[in-house]
Amino acid sequence: MPTDLTLFLTASMISVLSNWAAWNFVWKNESESSNEEGKSIIDKVFWFGFSYLLPFLPTLFVLFGDDGSKAIGPSLTNWSLSILSGLLGFLMGGLAMSSWAYYRKNGTSGLKTESAKHFKWTTSLTTLAGLCWLFILASRLF
Repeated sequence: MPTDLTLFLTASMISVLSNWAAWNFVWKNESESSNEEGKSIIDKVFWFGFSYLLPFLPTLFVLFGDDGSKAIGPSLTNWSLSILSGLLGFLMGGLAMSSWAYYRKNGTSGLKTESAKHFKWTTSLTTLAGLCWLFILASRLF
């Protein structure tokens, strides 16, 4: 359990940090049509949950699963962790590929100077998060 918990907690924290850094350092100020004050509370709650709570869901399954408090059965735990790891791996990988495609198309000329400074490391962190989730998925399947 400590190994599983450490792996899942690490991947969750990297994912949340990556989402936060990419939004706050790169993408937040890039879109003129994205007006933070104009968004409804439902939009804000959805994106908060999607970006900052969803990555911790697998960690909760580890804590409540067969190695933790045993509140969830081993079969449900295994399936849930595999599905969520795959989902988060492809999600974070897709975000990284989307950022890289933007960079290949526009370079950093499409970004403000301050955002361009942070673009590569935030994209690398997003890639690392995706690779962590895919590593966890592969280690569970094989």
